Amino acid sequence: MKEKFKDSALSPKERAEDLLPRLTLREKVGQVNQKLYGFQSYTCNGEHVELADSFKEEVEKWGGLGVLYGLYRADPWANKDYTTGLTGVNAIRAYNLAQHYVLEHSRFGIPMLMSSECPHGHQALDGYLLPVNLGMGAAWNPKLVEEGFKVVGEQQKEMGVDFALVSMLDILRDPRWGRSEECYGEDPYLCGQNAAAAVKGCASAGLEVVAKHFCAQGETTGGVNASAARIGERELREIHLPAMKEAVKAGATGVMAAYNEIDGVPCHANEWLLKDVLREELGFDGIVMADGVAIDRLGMLTGNDKAANGAYALNAGVDVSLWDDSFPHLEEAVERGLVSEETLDKAVLRVLELKFARGLFEHPYLEEKPLTEYNVPKTFPQSLEIARQSAVLLKNDGVLPLKKEKKLRIAVIGPNADALYPACDYTRRCVTVWV
Repeated sequence: MKEKFKDSALSPKERAEDLLPRLTLREKVGQVNQKLYGFQSYTCNGEHVELADSFKEEVEKWGGLGVLYGLYRADPWANKDYTTGLTGVNAIRAYNLAQHYVLEHSRFGIPMLMSSECPHGHQALDGYLLPVNLGMGAAWNPKLVEEGFKVVGEQQKEMGVDFALVSMLDILRDPRWGRSEECYGEDPYLCGQNAAAAVKGCASAGLEVVAKHFCAQGETTGGVNASAARIGERELREIHLPAMKEAVKAGATGVMAAYNEIDGVPCHANEWLLKDVLREELGFDGIVMADGVAIDRLGMLTGNDKAANGAYALNAGVDVSLWDDSFPHLEEAVERGLVSEETLDKAVLRVLELKFARGLFEHPYLEEKPLTEYNVPKTFPQSLEIARQSAVLLKNDGVLPLKKEKKLRIAVIGPNADALYPACDYTRRCVTVWV
């Protein structure tokens, strides 16, 4: 049988449709799994980078790898810093090592995709960081936000990232929520405009954007993270859907489901939300990604049956997992009749088509050369300018404008006052400014 998937003259969809039926059930399941923590998939000692046994075992188990998460992630949670993490040529070297191992252990030479956190910039050592989303929202300048994310996208593209996981869909409804800084604000229109700007900026640099989180995660119950959104359809449509609508119009090719439930139904098991609303109404035709271990949380519906958890999410419209122990049981789920192989095929086809569209089959490796230095304000001033425009003066008691003759001193105090590390993580930095 002629291997049409090797013909680059054909469309990505045609190539994916030719390759799909050649895969075993296990290989298909491997393509929709994103189980690994990329930052645990290597060790780095000076210029020597080595793949971890856990990475090799995962690749060998599935005969390849669908998506690798967070190879460059560096923060206290990842336990990576400048002595143990990836910088410069080492970053490219690690990417090429991982990609080579995947290709060598795939019967059809199927490359991996790579996803990377981008809450407000590249979550990596020397990552280009923008002000948090609340700051970007306060700047009221979507065009500048777009320019900032273009720089972020250029850095990630240079490092082989395919999916930028960008916080942009959450609408701030309760300031007690611990992830409030991931919201552009409380106004659906402003949030929608900045969401579109973030997508356009990253996409213009050649990245696929995974917009997160869908949907209504910012609603919360009592400000508790991942708690229920106790809202009806009117609140959902008027407050929380506009940002997703703008992200789709701007070209988002991925969306991450949210931890919360809406009116009692978890987003990862909500077929109405992920199919009827997202795909049919909003016209989204990209990949739906799970949030971290969120599919395992469906155990509250299944009695902690991992195969049933995976089937629940796949049937609802989730295409790619994240860290969970449930999607690895999809082979069992198919054999038990909990989900059809045809449903699995739809998810696998989306993954394969994207791999072909990104040219990974023809160009799977990166050139091992020095990386561009992005944290240079004179060359890339967008982050600094957003920070300047984000400043909000609630009350002026005569301090401003600052006058040179007063010889005022400004003190920025706190353990993170001049620290870039941890880079773009989810911790809350406490900085005090005295005038």
